[in-house]
Amino acid sequence: MDATSATRSIGAAEIESLCSFDEAITSQRQVFLAHEAKQTVLGPRAMISQGENAQFAYIARASETGPTIVKFGTVVPSNTSRSIPVVQTNIAVMDPTTGSVTTFLDGEAVTKLRTVAASIVAAQALANPPTKVGIVGLGHQGLAHAHAVTKIFKPRELIGIARNPESNSFSESGAAKLFSSVTSEISALRECDLIFLCTNSAAPVIKEEIPEGGTCISIGSFAPNRSEVAPELIAAADQVVVDDVEISSAQCGGVKGALEISKRNWSSVRSIGSALSGSGRRSPSERIYFFSVGLGIQDAAIAEIILNKLSKRG
Repeated sequence: MDATSATRSIGAAEIESLCSFDEAITSQRQVFLAHEAKQTVLGPRAMISQGENAQFAYIARASETGPTIVKFGTVVPSNTSRSIPVVQTNIAVMDPTTGSVTTFLDGEAVTKLRTVAASIVAAQALANPPTKVGIVGLGHQGLAHAHAVTKIFKPRELIGIARNPESNSFSESGAAKLFSSVTSEISALRECDLIFLCTNSAAPVIKEEIPEGGTCISIGSFAPNRSEVAPELIAAADQVVVDDVEISSAQCGGVKGALEISKRNWSSVRSIGSALSGSGRRSPSERIYFFSVGLGIQDAAIAEIILNKLSKRG
């Protein structure tokens, strides 16, 4: 596309056709490793709060020579009752040569794809082979995680935890067949060896220790005022892993709270890039928590795949 061409918009359906889930998983693994090797470009994150809502923006490149993306959006937890996404975003892509904005990507589609793919990458690196998996929160992200877990891990049991199981949208979407059972009782997680937290809760939903050898992956503790896991559990964990230590130190409410009440400090917190480049899980008995605040480089990695495929089309 030359500098005089019109800016194109790529919707959710086209994004799904241009980037397979397997490609997304590979892209997230590679970009985390590149970030650990300081081969990515990640600008400061801007975030402001408005009651329980938040607005954010950031800029990033997945590689030195790749396209620059600017992502901006909102987080509105009450959107659950409106049956629209809690997180709404847009992604602008700039040409690395001309600086022109060439493409707008459907932000929700990219966010869902890269978030689920990153969760799978983290689970593959940190979890024991799972036989019983739990997913807390069965909104857009929770159901996307359920599909991915079923495809990648094929667990013996998949437990869904929802605030109102009977009224949740998954009952109408047909996704209920993915689950062995769905309940509102968090105690159903007690025997799960892998847990995904896909809520927007400001208060901890995990208040009891996960099983020995268990792994808990949280995607909802992305702001200082949100924590899906009780701080004392994080403080007692064998490993705490985040997508980026510096950004998490400012944004990840759960880990910040845990360090404030314990003798641990940020030097004891690992990045997922470190786990991928070295040893992830160090013993079968470890209790491990992974917290994802979401990084612009993850979106940029998906954008690179999409733009490369579009360029081959001509």
